[in-house]
Amino acid sequence: MKNLFVFCVFISFTFSAKAQFKFLSNNSSTQYNAKIFVANCENGACGGKATIILYDKISEKELETFHSADLDFGLTEKQNAQLGWLDLGKYQSPLIFGDFNFDGLEDMAIRNGSNSAYASPSYDVYLASANNKFILNKELTKLASENLGMFDVDRKLKTLTVHLKSGCCYQQAISYKIDTKSFLTEFLSVIEDSSIGENVTVITQKLVDGKMKKTVEKFKTKDYYEQ
Repeated sequence: MKNLFVFCVFISFTFSAKAQFKFLSNNSSTQYNAKIFVANCENGACGGKATIILYDKISEKELETFHSADLDFGLTEKQNAQLGWLDLGKYQSPLIFGDFNFDGLEDMAIRNGSNSAYASPSYDVYLASANNKFILNKELTKLASENLGMFDVDRKLKTLTVHLKSGCCYQQAISYKIDTKSFLTEFLSVIEDSSIGENVTVITQKLVDGKMKKTVEKFKTKDYYEQ
């Protein structure tokens, strides 16, 4: 009976190992490499439950393990997930690295489904600490999960910008400052509304001396989008 139990465990482990597809993400970060194990790959689309193991790029030391309930990325026509350990390109990887809170440390965002507006990509955002530990940040995860995909990072201005839209003719960009405790403050909002006639109405709200200052301008559509 004991032998039968051991055999069943072995079969279960073997099946689980075979059921996962294996990838490398070694081109997305200056500091880290990653191994990615994902449940499903079919017709060039990979997704589902996934495990991500992060390594130091220089020492190759294993640092930390992460999970995604719904990782999502695609393969090229020449890539075969059945071969195992495919190396993903920088812009193909479901991992995004960057200094999101401008503290000099490299942070990480992990794709977790398509839950943003219009089924855009959504991400769990982890901020790095000085001891190479990553902490899930709720505010930045919300920012990267409720708009149109991942936020833009402007290292020069030290801002994070998200994009929203409603139909074809209403677009909005909201920019945030982030403080040393990773709290966000909205300081700029730009709305472009071209839903009426041949004009574009641009509504700008900017934080000035602690208050949002609003301006409204109108442009001819053909002139505005030629700029």
